[in-house]
Amino acid sequence: MEYLIGLDIGTSSVKGVLMSTDGNVKSCKTKKHIYHEIDGFKTLDADEFCKGCFDVLKEIKSEICEYDKILAICPSGASGNLVFVKDGKAISPVYGWQNSFDDRITEEVILGLDGEYVYETVGWPKIKSMPLAALAYIRKTNPDLIDSSDMICMHIEYLNFCLTGKWGITPSIGTPFYLINQKKMEYEQKILDSLGIDKAKLPPIMKNCTSIGHMTEFAVEKTDLDKDTKVILGTFDHPSAARGAGVFDEDEILISCGTSWVVFVPVSEREKAISQKMLSDPFMHPGGKWCAMKSLTSVSDTIDKYMKKYLGDISFEELDTLADKAPIGANGLLLDDDTDTRGFEKSDIARAIMECIAIRLNEFLKVYAKDAKKIRLVGGITKSKVWCRVISEITGVNVSVVNGEHAGAVGSAIMAGVGVGIYENEKKAFYSIYGEEKH
Repeated sequence: MEYLIGLDIGTSSVKGVLMSTDGNVKSCKTKKHIYHEIDGFKTLDADEFCKGCFDVLKEIKSEICEYDKILAICPSGASGNLVFVKDGKAISPVYGWQNSFDDRITEEVILGLDGEYVYETVGWPKIKSMPLAALAYIRKTNPDLIDSSDMICMHIEYLNFCLTGKWGITPSIGTPFYLINQKKMEYEQKILDSLGIDKAKLPPIMKNCTSIGHMTEFAVEKTDLDKDTKVILGTFDHPSAARGAGVFDEDEILISCGTSWVVFVPVSEREKAISQKMLSDPFMHPGGKWCAMKSLTSVSDTIDKYMKKYLGDISFEELDTLADKAPIGANGLLLDDDTDTRGFEKSDIARAIMECIAIRLNEFLKVYAKDAKKIRLVGGITKSKVWCRVISEITGVNVSVVNGEHAGAVGSAIMAGVGVGIYENEKKAFYSIYGEEKH
């Protein structure tokens, strides 16, 4: 049997799936990242991070039989985590995307890069976090770190280098790097000049699903994978999840349900994302769709707050059970922070908690995805049929789950298959695996 491995490298952990080339997910392994606070910043040790990924790969390898073969692996995931490298070794911690940098310092370096220019160029807005701010801060406070390094990258590119000895980055995973001109698919010289960075110090830009090399002897030792296992370049996390959930067309949307809910909408032209002030990603470009993304913030916090305030200390399973008993509309109950719930059953309250989120989502869709006909959910709530039903009833859009919590890793595994020629492209791969009824 031939297999593919997809890695979904999240903010809190790395998740890996072992998928046969006919699409059967045989195993899923997870390992949490270990964060360290250095000088007030949230960081990862670069080699400790890689070891966690190696451990997941090693655990997955142990699941196959002697005559089975792993053809390729593809890491995708949360991007924007900066690291500096010299002579093939990290000389800095990984600066997490969550860190915020003092704009009184950063603006001394990037004052000439106004917000509209940055957004139009890279597809994401100019903010106090992410690599643009981090690089500006380091250029001002520790310039030798930039000048002494021979490679400036993010943690997934460093992982790929540790696996293959080769550098590469895709425009998708490179978008949160803030250094790539999305339209030209090349590094933006004006930004590099502002930061004092030589383009030779940056990973070469390559297409999604490009094979950058085979496993080094070091990687073979650390992962137990065969030396001819190929490493395939992946994408940012939400585009990878879209591939694993089967979201490719403009009337389909992906909702990633975490602390915030990220709504992912395929679009035919990049300008549609930019005109709506959404995050832009190359997704299937060139030759396919772009995507637009926007967050519904603090959804998880709102659910937790309302559960505790109105229902006490109950589990999510109990919330499901209660909400399942209530009718659409929760007998007229609409929740906010100060709603008087006297006279309503607990089942009404549980249903109203779900509906207040679904109503918020519906208002969002009316603005940003009014033509949506299908919603695919990924993330924590995908185990709940009640949540799926409530969202469908309130939005009037068909809601389904394909690969749920594993969609990002499955999307990466599909890209691994494209990279070694098993599948022609990601969309055809998804249909061949799951059939039209899943579309």
